[in-house]
Amino acid sequence: MGSKEFLDAKERALKSLQKALTEDKVDAGVRSLLKILNDMDGVYSTSSCAGRIVLLQIPQLGEKRTATFLGIWHHQITVGDLEAAASSATTGMLWLLAQAPILHVGVQTLERADHLVKTAVSCGFKNSSVKSLGKKITIEICSTERLDAPIGVDGRVFCNKDHLSLLVEIANEVIRRSQRKLLGLERKLRIYIIYQKN
Repeated sequence: MGSKEFLDAKERALKSLQKALTEDKVDAGVRSLLKILNDMDGVYSTSSCAGRIVLLQIPQLGEKRTATFLGIWHHQITVGDLEAAASSATTGMLWLLAQAPILHVGVQTLERADHLVKTAVSCGFKNSSVKSLGKKITIEICSTERLDAPIGVDGRVFCNKDHLSLLVEIANEVIRRSQRKLLGLERKLRIYIIYQKN
């Protein structure tokens, strides 16, 4: 992608991000990292999630497009939070998910892509990689921690309280690790920016 094309794409992405920020549609836990990325030369963010815990009602296995979100949390939860969300379940399978952060970033050069991927991996985002080399270069920053657990069906939770407590603790650990990794990546990128300016 040429320099002008890249700058135009970055400008569009920043306008879209600003709109999402105004509408409070950007996860608080990733906002400062997005600012750092978007302040860098040759880099812009395209989409992001700071990590989340989700309770999903899925009509049938594999039908995520028709799934209903009963609860979405970008912070640690309690068993009570999970039970309250599950109380609105009707028909279908109930799944508890915990997902690590994921960010998609447009970059101008392969050298910059390589540097960002290596930096992300060094901060624990082991699944980070270059996702696209077509018209534009896109990298994905993501980690390996996740939880996918069926907990009930047709409005009934089959797990006892002890098992639910274990699942909630695992989900919360995914969120805690996610927050630490995001902070670590922020620190490394801040140091890199300072180094580049000197």
